[in-house]
Amino acid sequence: MLSPRDYDEAITIFSPEGRLYQVEYALELVKRGAPIAGVASPEGVV
Repeated sequence: MLSPRDYDEAITIFSPEGRLYQVEYALELVKRGAPIAGVASPEGVV
């Protein structure tokens, strides 16, 4: 079983409530007008 933190760190894992926390955090930052940067590499995306 996944811990609550696992749902918080992974963008592709839904919480038991059906939430994608990383997407929710990104949307909240957009609402606040905070700068956001994304980085893609062969090992993954940040």
